[in-house]
Amino acid sequence: MAYLCGVLALNDFSFEFAGRYLFKNASWHIKPNEKIGLVGLNGTGKSTLLRLISSDFELREGTLSRPSDLRIGFLNQDLLSMDVGDCVRDVVLSGREDLVQLEVEINRLIEKIELDYDDVTMQRLADAQERFGALGGYEWHAEGDKILEGLGFPTSSLNRPLREFSGGWRMRAMLGKLLLQAPDLLLLDEPTNHLDLPTIQWLEEYLANYEGTYVIVSHDPYFLDRTVNRIAEVAHQQVFHYKGNYNEFLEQKEERDALMMRKFENQQDYIRQQMKFISRFRAKASKATAVQSRVKMLDKIEKIEVRQDEKRDFDIRFNIRVTPGKVIADLKGVTKSYDELEILKPSQAKILRGDKIALVGANGKGKSTVLRMIYGSEPSGGLIEQGWNVESAFFAQHQLEALNLKNDLLSELSTVSAEYTDWELRTVLGCFLFTGDEVFKKVKVLSGGEKSRLALAKTLITQSNFLLLDEPTNHLDMFSTAVLAESLIDYAGSCLFVSHDRTFIGKVANKIWWIEDGILREYPGTYEEYKEWNSVRMAQDIRLAKLDDGKKKGGNQSNSAKSKGSAPAGMINPASLASDKGIKSYSKNEIKKVEGAMNAKELDMNALGEKRLVLENHLHNPSVASDFEKVAGITRDYDLINAQYLVAKASYETLFEEWMLMQES
Repeated sequence: MAYLCGVLALNDFSFEFAGRYLFKNASWHIKPNEKIGLVGLNGTGKSTLLRLISSDFELREGTLSRPSDLRIGFLNQDLLSMDVGDCVRDVVLSGREDLVQLEVEINRLIEKIELDYDDVTMQRLADAQERFGALGGYEWHAEGDKILEGLGFPTSSLNRPLREFSGGWRMRAMLGKLLLQAPDLLLLDEPTNHLDLPTIQWLEEYLANYEGTYVIVSHDPYFLDRTVNRIAEVAHQQVFHYKGNYNEFLEQKEERDALMMRKFENQQDYIRQQMKFISRFRAKASKATAVQSRVKMLDKIEKIEVRQDEKRDFDIRFNIRVTPGKVIADLKGVTKSYDELEILKPSQAKILRGDKIALVGANGKGKSTVLRMIYGSEPSGGLIEQGWNVESAFFAQHQLEALNLKNDLLSELSTVSAEYTDWELRTVLGCFLFTGDEVFKKVKVLSGGEKSRLALAKTLITQSNFLLLDEPTNHLDMFSTAVLAESLIDYAGSCLFVSHDRTFIGKVANKIWWIEDGILREYPGTYEEYKEWNSVRMAQDIRLAKLDDGKKKGGNQSNSAKSKGSAPAGMINPASLASDKGIKSYSKNEIKKVEGAMNAKELDMNALGEKRLVLENHLHNPSVASDFEKVAGITRDYDLINAQYLVAKASYETLFEEWMLMQES
């Protein structure tokens, strides 16, 4: 990889688009090895800025300076419609054009030698193979397949033509091509838009080890926090620079705004004092010189401007028409299959009034299928019982087809209910990025993303008491996503949603569902608690797997060990474990450390168990059982304590297994 040497610089540049200046006398310098998150409200010019850097757009005002040998890779949303007949693997491998050409040359030389051997051609072949190896050619195919695996492509799909895939999968392939290419400057415009959660997490890890410079446009704060060390904010036709990740940017921005406000107020006080002096003594001849001095000083003073934040202050509430019963939906042994393909094995789950449930996991596991079945699609087996007085509303991408293309946005939104005023409807549309005269645009001229936002807005104002939302944040910016999250937190109804936006999930969800081994499973707590529990569980599984491997190795040696006083069949022979190459001996201090951690975790588990018992006794108290509000509150507390207990228990069991292994070493 060639490294970015020197600085890429946009100096004193302006850019006009559709009669409006997106940038005016702005500057932006990109330094070597910076990992930059480019943020700002929709329409401020983030994608335009990337196109200026990549020279997709011509810069007419200002200067762009960069090294002549700088290699730039640009992932943009235009690639969604990429129609390529090459197979997915070849598309990704073409990211290394130097190796593609060298491989062609090597194959040509080999064919020539097979037909007519000569020393000159043989030497050229040896030189080409040496260059090929030096450039990483012998690891090239394996690295490409590794990237494709990380991006979620099954091995069986790698030889399929790219044009057979959906836009989202094409975008993944083009991302893989750029990652394999490893340019000096990587420009990524919304790289997570079409990725599921496991793939996003893989991309975070990949970028953590990326040796070049990159700029990422993203509306996912969680992703930015884990991938960038600089933030460039586009606002007020300028580019503002901050050190640190997205959360640190928010803190610095708040401090900067507060400091600028104090400077502005101090300057305004000073100006008022000078103007007061000028007004008071303007008519006095004896003060003429002093007055003129102050007038000239005020003319020369550089005025501090406090820019108001461009975001709009929205506070929207999604009301419900009627209050449902305690149970919203009860899934009893539900299954789903398509012909021979089994999507969901017999699963049990229950949605209660007030639940805000996030259904997470990889694409293709059946998340959307679960939403459709709960909304009304027939399961293959089992039963889904809808609760009393439940009124459901469902948002998914296919609902875009139900929009009336002849309506304008305001009219289309008003078809949901006549109870809303135009002002209320315009407020909702503003939250979903339709402002000013845009509300009078015809639906037929909207892009796919704009139609999606309109369909989501229609779903949310139905006054239903149960919302099923499939990827509601896909086409929203950070501000709109935050407004939607706050609105769902305050929403009096229940909600089941599919999302890969971890910040959104963390704010809204009080329960987590996922599909594992074809079975729908539930964690009764927040997303952060679920992550902690899941990491402990995965670590425990790894430890148990290693322990099983140790047992198997011990068992394989049982025949030879019998003559040496081996343990009975099926038991682990401590001597064989200790002597096995993969098993180590532990010092007393190491054993004591694990023992201490195990005892501490046991105390935590016992304390949580006692709290759980107290809550169970409360629930069985007749005076409490008759009060629904008390029961609901105690049940929520119980679910939280029980979840914490399970995490502690899993940790204890993991430590116990480790301690046992140490005892046997």
